[in-house]
Amino acid sequence: MIRIGLWLIVLGFGSVLLQVLDLNFVVLTWADDAQPVTGLAIGTLGLIIALVGAALPSSNRNA
Repeated sequence: MIRIGLWLIVLGFGSVLLQVLDLNFVVLTWADDAQPVTGLAIGTLGLIIALVGAALPSSNRNA
């Protein structure tokens, strides 16, 4: 769950930064008209997912 959150953080906040340079992620070309709001929303969602994943107890972390 943490990995999914981290990918969303990179894609979301990265798309906002790339928009400043007039570039974009191919995966997010559908959201070009809605940037930077969509990028910020995806990044924030990723941050929430990563934090929840880090807070949940996991039996794999102790191994």
